Amino acid sequence: MSFAPKLIVLDLDGTALDSTSSLTQHTIDVLHRAMDKGIKVMVATGRMCPSALPIIRTIGTDLPCIFYNGAIIKDPVSGKTLFKQEIGSKVTSEVADFYHDNGWYLQRYYNDRLYVVDDNDERCKFYVSIAKVPAYPLGADFWSERSDSIKLLGIADGPDEFEQMVTLTREHFLDRLYVATSWKRFVEMVNRDVNKAKSVAKVAAQLDIESKYALAIGDSTNDREMIEWAGLGIAMGNADQELKNAADEIAPDNVHDGAASVIERFL
Repeated sequence: MSFAPKLIVLDLDGTALDSTSSLTQHTIDVLHRAMDKGIKVMVATGRMCPSALPIIRTIGTDLPCIFYNGAIIKDPVSGKTLFKQEIGSKVTSEVADFYHDNGWYLQRYYNDRLYVVDDNDERCKFYVSIAKVPAYPLGADFWSERSDSIKLLGIADGPDEFEQMVTLTREHFLDRLYVATSWKRFVEMVNRDVNKAKSVAKVAAQLDIESKYALAIGDSTNDREMIEWAGLGIAMGNADQELKNAADEIAPDNVHDGAASVIERFL
């Protein structure tokens, strides 16, 4: 029997969004057609809520969506937070110390705000150009601030530093953090008990949809668990090799509406 999805779970950057971090009209049309057919559409992103919600509203789904790699589930219509899991102030402080000692860039998220050392830093500017949210600079106080966070993000200057950041962060924090990557520059850290798949599964259970009826599409290592959870897991043509290895199929890349081309097969 052929696969017929009841639920589509879609990453944003590098997946639903093109190289300009925008939704193409074709992708919008395909997603609207899917919803018109009664297929549920859910977004699962590493983005913060204020960054992702305008895109989600353009898609038009009223399903709870996943933010911060699963650390928050929010209703995009009412704005109500349905689930939230912070990292914890102790681990947050340890990550800050570790990144400061290594001379690496770090930014933190709490209460839907982005906190940085210096908003004129090129790495901050690069992130803000993608996320389209303001950054709140704390100066040197950033490193001594001991409050909690929902997510932490390191940004590397180049591939060598990126590889070092990923490897050493995972080695140092082991099972105390969930560490994933995106954009081939970002090291994303959330609570150790959080990932996209776990939060997607919470929503799917509320909808009474089994994972075998889910189609999930993504491009980065923060999508791996979600791709493996779904009945049909798709990696984009531009995806990390680790994700391609975990996927059931490889789609065309995000520049060529790869996600939309997969979804169209089921309409």
